[in-house]
Amino acid sequence: MRNSQNTSKSIGAKASIGILITAAALMLLISGIQQYSARKQIRSDLERNAEMELVLKSLGVKHSLEDVELALRNRRWEFEQVLPYPDSLFAVTRRVVEQNPNFDGCCIAMVPDYYPEKGRLFEPYTLRRCDVINTYQLGSDAHDYSKNKYFINSVENDTSFWSEPYPDEDNPNVTLITYTFPVYDASGCVAGIVGVDLESEWLGKMLNARHMFPSSYHILISGEGKLICGPKEKGNSHQLAEETLNMINDSSLHREPSSSGYAMLLSFTDNEDNSEGNVFYSSPENIKPWRIAVVNYDDEVFEPLIRMRWRNLLLTLTGLLILAFIIHRSAKSISNLQRANMEKEHIESELNIARKIQMDMLPKPESETKSDDVDICGSLVPAKMVGGDLYDYFVRDEKLYFCIGDVSGKGVPAALVMGVVHTLFRSVSAHESRPDRIMGTLNENVSQGNESNMFITFFIGVLDLPTGKLRYCNAGHDRPFVIGKETNVLPAKANLPLGVVENMVYVAQETDLVPGDMLFLFTDGLTEAKNIKHQLFGIQRLTNYLQECDKKIAPNTLINKVTEQVDLFVKDAEQSDDLTLLAVQYTPAMKELIFDETLTISNKISEITRLNAFVKSSAQTIGIEATLANKIKLAVEEAVTNIIDYAYPDGVEGTVTIAIEADANAVRFVITDTGAEFDPTSVTKADTTLGIDDRPIGGLGIFLVRNLMDSINYERIDGKNVLRLEKIYDS
Repeated sequence: MRNSQNTSKSIGAKASIGILITAAALMLLISGIQQYSARKQIRSDLERNAEMELVLKSLGVKHSLEDVELALRNRRWEFEQVLPYPDSLFAVTRRVVEQNPNFDGCCIAMVPDYYPEKGRLFEPYTLRRCDVINTYQLGSDAHDYSKNKYFINSVENDTSFWSEPYPDEDNPNVTLITYTFPVYDASGCVAGIVGVDLESEWLGKMLNARHMFPSSYHILISGEGKLICGPKEKGNSHQLAEETLNMINDSSLHREPSSSGYAMLLSFTDNEDNSEGNVFYSSPENIKPWRIAVVNYDDEVFEPLIRMRWRNLLLTLTGLLILAFIIHRSAKSISNLQRANMEKEHIESELNIARKIQMDMLPKPESETKSDDVDICGSLVPAKMVGGDLYDYFVRDEKLYFCIGDVSGKGVPAALVMGVVHTLFRSVSAHESRPDRIMGTLNENVSQGNESNMFITFFIGVLDLPTGKLRYCNAGHDRPFVIGKETNVLPAKANLPLGVVENMVYVAQETDLVPGDMLFLFTDGLTEAKNIKHQLFGIQRLTNYLQECDKKIAPNTLINKVTEQVDLFVKDAEQSDDLTLLAVQYTPAMKELIFDETLTISNKISEITRLNAFVKSSAQTIGIEATLANKIKLAVEEAVTNIIDYAYPDGVEGTVTIAIEADANAVRFVITDTGAEFDPTSVTKADTTLGIDDRPIGGLGIFLVRNLMDSINYERIDGKNVLRLEKIYDS
């Protein structure tokens, strides 16, 4: 056994070492690939940036030259105006130099023998030296400018011209360039050429004002391959510029075009320190025939790559150490993972059961309404396996009780609170018809011991089916929509959500629905549904859709259509909150009456005789068989007697009106009085299993009426108590 264990450990150790070696090789391979790719990318970026530098610098050179040309051409008229006065040309050249600090000198070289009195060669010239400006006449046999090719070119070709760079006669370390252009006399003939001398350092400062890297520099090359200007700052000497110029002019050196073809690339190795670098140069159209070049050194270009190489090596070593630790712990981790998977499967199984239980708690349309006067449909889609939303509805005593709510939070805790609130709603509304009282009772129960500080937004509605009167109470929930001839938001006061404050006084409101009106209720999972861009579905989008949809749409169709709209908006985004929808449409059945009579009696017990005779006669007319008629008469008698005994104070006379309506399937009694408000449907059902001494006083009469009639409905309308009793009979 020990040998087997030792063999197993040896195999495991070898496998671990093999994994580490393989991992190290893979990491080194990946690092090498990364280095190669990064170097290639840096080279590509360098080419692109160098080309951009050349373009920008050439534009700077072009603009600088244009400034010089413009400054001088603006003086053309002044030179031409004073041509008849040769001595005045000295003053014009002096003004040009004085007004342009970058100009070292300005001259006008006249066509030979233009002024016979001045001799064959006449060249007024103004020179700036150390802020001292002097004016001379340079033309002479020793300085025969007429043989200068720039003079000949400007006169013969009648064009402006930038000269090649040349050393200053007074200071060979200073390089000058000259710009010339012709001037014309009154007859339109070339009278001479005007030129200005500038130190090339003026362009060099602009050219090397900013660099790609600390040691980078730019040079400007003339059409004949001469150095116009180079670096003067950041340790880059004129000697470096000359060396770069020699490399560019050396046709034996290898060079290749950049990837875009805009520039030529020439690589080099410095003989002094063996540092490597590259030169990018081009001849931009805007400064031809001049060329511009930029020089970079590899140690600066690839410095980020070198840092990354050391960083990758450190990360590789760290990764190998971490991998060794992971391998060491892998066996235990696999065991823990297997155990966790089993626990997860167990939890998922329990959540599936909880989801089924939660879905089973939702009302079933065919079993909860049992009324032709209302069409209702609901939908609940939890964001997780179980959710914190709920809706419920049922019909009791010709009233539809319905609610919708949203528990703060999601998942199992919210689902548990939802189950409690759902049960409380059913329990309280079984004997209470006022939505504000139902809401208050729910709040007291939820608020007590609410240490988790969870709260519930809730909406309760009680719809009286015979009249269409809707009483409702809101507890911080989104206001429903009323869809009828027009689509509007139900004006519901917000109130506080359930579970926030104990002893909260909730306010009920009421409105009247007409046949066909539909209430559309929803939780914030609808308006706060998000798409992949984190945009909300929003109340405005919902309002627009409801206003545009068919006003005769059925509740189940509306639920499906709104759900489709949300799905189209959300698309592939994950559902972030429970989505609950409820649509209630008031559809009172239009029944053809076969009997409709009314009796009004005073609040005296003696009037019961008239009542009984009226009920008996009506039953015979309708055709109700005797046994059923006696049960109906007993229920009506009990209800009216209760009103006579308790509705009016002693000594106060009042009336009780009994209206009988019958159709082919049922008979209804509408009993109306103006006495004190009293809702018999809210009285707790009498427990007939208790003894007489243990049974509380009251409730037996209502118990009798409930058992004799199929439904009992109470409403307080315009200061009157309206009690409706209905009995279904076979036609």
